Amino acid sequence: MPKRKESSGPGAPLWCLSYGDLVTNMLVFFVMLFAFSTLNATKFEQMAYSFVVALGGGMGVLPSNPTFSPPMPIPPDFIMQGPMTVAELYSNLGGVEKAVQQKYGSEAIEVVEGANEVRVRISGDLLFMPCSASIKPETGPILSALAPELIKAQNEGYRIYVEGHAAYTLATCPGYIDDFHISSDRALNVLERFKSLGVDDSKMALVGYGDNVPVGNVNTPQGQAKNRRVEITIRRDQ
Repeated sequence: MPKRKESSGPGAPLWCLSYGDLVTNMLVFFVMLFAFSTLNATKFEQMAYSFVVALGGGMGVLPSNPTFSPPMPIPPDFIMQGPMTVAELYSNLGGVEKAVQQKYGSEAIEVVEGANEVRVRISGDLLFMPCSASIKPETGPILSALAPELIKAQNEGYRIYVEGHAAYTLATCPGYIDDFHISSDRALNVLERFKSLGVDDSKMALVGYGDNVPVGNVNTPQGQAKNRRVEITIRRDQ
């Protein structure tokens, strides 16, 4: 007569024992991690509150905690900030533009926003004496005002291009061989000034365009004055 198989009786299936051991081991593991870590309670509550707000103010399937009170206000350093956009860079430089224009006039400086760059145009007649690449002491503070914004931009991944532009001829400026030399010298001196103010020269470059990129009428004194300039282009390389 075959032997009858005995029933295991009432209770949970045998696989629950292994499952319970696994859950217990995981609990012990996370308790050990918690014990060896340093928890910032304030930021933990702020993070928890941000999740509550993101979920519509509720706690999902979990019961609500009547003792929970979100710390207010949330410190600015807790908020995740993205990289500086071109629009934000333009806005920051706009403050410098207004301050310089109030002191030196509207033709002294111009900040132009592009698709992936911001360009700062500074009057060459404001920065330099005629036929000279030396920066005037009285207008040097313009570069000092720009330097902190350039440092911030570099920290956000932007590069700085210093461009020199001229509108001289050999007849009116015999001290230089051609317009490329004076535009390059002026760009170099501006770059060196920025370097002395803390701007990283490994993230800067200079170009001397001579008189090949005019922005004003080359046949009028007013246009030539506008063409004599230094442009600082702040661009995030792709």
